[in-house]
Amino acid sequence: MVHFALSDRSISSEEVMNSLRQSRVGAMVSFDGLVRNHNEGHYVKFLEYQAYAALAYRVGEAILREECERFGVLGASAVHRVGVLEVGQSAVFLAVSAEHRGEAFSAAAAIMERLKYELPIWKKETYADGSVEWVGPDQTNPLTGQIDHATPVWKASLKEIWISPGNDFRGHHGMPRGNHGIVSCEQIECVAGMGLRGDRYFGYKPDFKGQVTFLEESILQEIRSEFGVEPISASVLRRNLVVKGVRLRDWVGKRFVFQGVEFEGSEECKPCYWMDEAIAPGAEKFLMGDCRGGLRARILSNGILKTSAGEGISED
Repeated sequence: MVHFALSDRSISSEEVMNSLRQSRVGAMVSFDGLVRNHNEGHYVKFLEYQAYAALAYRVGEAILREECERFGVLGASAVHRVGVLEVGQSAVFLAVSAEHRGEAFSAAAAIMERLKYELPIWKKETYADGSVEWVGPDQTNPLTGQIDHATPVWKASLKEIWISPGNDFRGHHGMPRGNHGIVSCEQIECVAGMGLRGDRYFGYKPDFKGQVTFLEESILQEIRSEFGVEPISASVLRRNLVVKGVRLRDWVGKRFVFQGVEFEGSEECKPCYWMDEAIAPGAEKFLMGDCRGGLRARILSNGILKTSAGEGISED
């Protein structure tokens, strides 16, 4: 009897607990996590929770199942809120049923520690003074007690945004390239676990490694110099986000925050033979290694990205 859920409505503690009642149950322990009116010296006005839903369901159920087995309890049910919450509302409610109270208390404590640390849910705190802060999963490891480093923030600028409704290269081996076109934007919506809204890979498949692709602006300069192609647009490589001020090869397998959105670098983009046709002969080889062809990444939180032009920023 294990159940984990996300909800955009008020949590019914009675429903959660009733779902675990059976004749063998001799003890039931519950935990109600409430939105308090302060955090680290700030007065909290309200909170907003955003979840990487597809992953949160898998992680949440796995935690409940593993801890129920470890402590020998009969069942566990947890509901975590998403969306906007006022002070005093329940953010998370957990119930654990067991034959005896000891294992019920122990299992409940272990589950809450893991939910707080491991669930891919982010909290946006809006304070009374108008300031805002995003808080990720608790950075304290429940096993070691050590505090991990906070997710690094990119000090980079976004030069270009490109999206396309369809693939021109992928799936076209032995056939002519596609002709779906590619559109330049000054801002784009990032959706956790899904991709860039409007792009060909939006909702492509669960946990897809290439929900978004990054490209260094300096690589475009090198292509122009190497192949004498002037001008050349980033749209030719069909990457999504052209950035300046960051070295992509340093972020494979790592999480980072860019313009308030959290990403996880999944792997290097692997240029294919189509680059020789789209740019010039030899381009495929030229772009191989060190993420010169780009970085594929997963999107871990929702948000809006804007180019320097979209933000009204000028650079010398």
